[in-house]
Amino acid sequence: MRPSAVLAAISLFACALPFEASVSAQEQEEPPGTRITASVKPSPKKAPEKSSRKARVQAPTKRSGGMLAKHLEMAVLIDAPSRSLEAQFRAVSARYATANSLTPGSPYVAGYQRNSAAGNLRNYNETELEAGMPLWLPGQRDAFAGTVTTGLLEVEERLALRRLEVAGALRDAWWNAQRAARDVSVARNRVATARDIGTDMTRRVELGDAGQADALLAKNETLAAETELAQSEGAVKVARIAYMALTGGAPPDGALESERPPIDIEDHPALRAPLAALARARAQAELVDATPIDSPEIGIFGRQEHNDQYATDRSLDPMEPITNQRTDATTLGVRLRIPLPTPGRNEPRRAEALAEMDRATAEYERAKRVVLAEIKAAREALAAAQRAAKLADSRLAVADDQFDLSLKAFKLGELSAFDLYRVRQIQLDAQRMQASAAINVGVAISRLNQAQGYSP
Repeated sequence: MRPSAVLAAISLFACALPFEASVSAQEQEEPPGTRITASVKPSPKKAPEKSSRKARVQAPTKRSGGMLAKHLEMAVLIDAPSRSLEAQFRAVSARYATANSLTPGSPYVAGYQRNSAAGNLRNYNETELEAGMPLWLPGQRDAFAGTVTTGLLEVEERLALRRLEVAGALRDAWWNAQRAARDVSVARNRVATARDIGTDMTRRVELGDAGQADALLAKNETLAAETELAQSEGAVKVARIAYMALTGGAPPDGALESERPPIDIEDHPALRAPLAALARARAQAELVDATPIDSPEIGIFGRQEHNDQYATDRSLDPMEPITNQRTDATTLGVRLRIPLPTPGRNEPRRAEALAEMDRATAEYERAKRVVLAEIKAAREALAAAQRAAKLADSRLAVADDQFDLSLKAFKLGELSAFDLYRVRQIQLDAQRMQASAAINVGVAISRLNQAQGYSP
């Protein structure tokens, strides 16, 4: 058999590989309804079935919640960690190609050729060609697919957690801008009132009903009010720019959100993420148990060898001429390579997988304690902010009445300018407190929604 026969046998083996791989992939593919869904668009070849718990977690949620819902979508689109997680999702999803493959690694082709350089063999020539591939161990393929599925789930939950973190940053920036806007409103009111009193004070000085000291007091108050307004207007511009940097240009206008009803604590993104990490760690431990050795390898080879030898037997006739005769042989065979398990290989991998499970469990327990504490603290803070807002409204009403009476008394000459501005300062403090208390209620509502894991 010539080398061409060996090449033909190997080419038949190579042609059979893609056909078998195609059939295997079709048999392994799941219905489209079981594919994993996420905020990005993966294209896995295979998505093993998930439990009802995972399916519930992965169900899309309805987006609602005032301007926060719209602005959050814009912020997530330009958020660098979110885009990194989406890229990681695509990278993990690509590992389905390995799970759907006929072999856990790449097939190989090998060969060698040797000739005699010295010795009794004349013109000795040997050529060998081999084609083979690694093999899946029993249960290894399903265990590997499990790591891909749980890896995708973990990335999805990390995306949800990152979305909540972005929502928290938007909430903080929103209320910073709203607080600065309220400060501007109070400052403008102060300027308007100061100018009105200053105009009246100037008229009184001209009529001789008030002294120059009262005019300087009015001018000082007006300048102080205008200084405060300039500072407040600068602060609100800075706060709006900071918010627009997070959203990609959307300003903090409108209503942000309302108080949301409580949710199941187990659906909190801060708890779903460590649970998904725990599921991935368990899948990795199953893969370690299913892979006690490196992948075995199987291959077929063909060998062709020939040499020249003397064909004349002179023992019968010493005068017979010497002739050459070519001898050749063709061999076909199967080669199998099976590594052996050793504690030095398996124990470190098993210990690492178990350590990752312990870490994920501890992280879940810590996160649950923190989430419960944050929800309780946020509810207490909201109740306190609402009580404070009611008291601040009452105080402002009293301060307004007090200033109105004082202003009438000042115009009648019954109250000095100094005493009037003391009452005005009390009213300004009440206005600032009422504005701050109203903002604090909104902040407390947002922090409660954040603590409950609400990200529209």
